Amino acid sequence: MESYLVDPAVLGEFVDALIAEKYPGQPAENHTAIREESIKALDHQLLKTMLGTLTKEQGAKLNQLLDDRNSNEQTFADFFKNNGIDLEAALRDTMVKFREDFLKGETDA
Repeated sequence: MESYLVDPAVLGEFVDALIAEKYPGQPAENHTAIREESIKALDHQLLKTMLGTLTKEQGAKLNQLLDDRNSNEQTFADFFKNNGIDLEAALRDTMVKFREDFLKGETDA
């Protein structure tokens, strides 16, 4: 089972809108492979954005939180906030960039 930083259903809605914009009037079924690849690529970019700014020590702490069964959504939100990472801005900026690249045909997907 593949794990995602963001719920694949949420990413799928975003990617579906991009596909509809890039290929207007075409059935969604024509773009199933692009959709799946784009969801994975977007999640990868989001993960890279979130984790790419962490120091080695912060990465180790995040790994501890991931291993702790008591960690929850708020635990992770607090971790990023306390380490100066604005999750909302990172998500927004990454998704805007992904959209621009996708519509230009420059994504890895």
